[in-house]
Amino acid sequence: MSQQPFPEIVDVKKFFSRQSPLSFVLSQSRLKRLAQYLNEVEASNGSEIVVELNLIQDEEGRFILSGTMQGRMSLTCQRCLQAVEYDLASGFIVRVVDELKAGGDRELAQDELDVVVSVDGKLDLLALIEDELILSLPLVIYHKEQDCNQTLVEMQSSAQQKTAAKPFAELAALKKQLKLAADENDESKDSKGSKGGKSGN
Repeated sequence: MSQQPFPEIVDVKKFFSRQSPLSFVLSQSRLKRLAQYLNEVEASNGSEIVVELNLIQDEEGRFILSGTMQGRMSLTCQRCLQAVEYDLASGFIVRVVDELKAGGDRELAQDELDVVVSVDGKLDLLALIEDELILSLPLVIYHKEQDCNQTLVEMQSSAQQKTAAKPFAELAALKKQLKLAADENDESKDSKGSKGGKSGN
């Protein structure tokens, strides 16, 4: 299967008329939204994603698109905040539906497949693949502990401890202020009561 340049917008009917496995190479530099999830130092390093697609038009005339994505990405370690390599391997399957049909097809609500909408017969294939890539990223990722930058880990841990301690210090100061205010209020009441007793005599 030969690899081809990745198309951004495709004509759905022409695209699915090929009905053969397709393989594309997609540069990460074209994925602007994905770049927000990558390590900022490595976001524009020119790495590539290999995308393989299978195009099916079933007996009912539905357009079914399935695919796999593979590539290496530089994400941010949540412990030391440095770049960590992540080998992505993920797949998806969706049904492509025209926007006019999507608005009135009751069967879509019962469809087991996720649905993507084409506009005027055109599908934004790049946006679809970028969405699937973003959904495939891990929520959090770490180096192996021995591979983390220990200096940065210690600095981050120290900062977290100070942040955690600060609310308790502020709470203690607030309690002290409330106690002083209560004491002053009691003294004021005692003073007024003393004056009232003398005037009554």
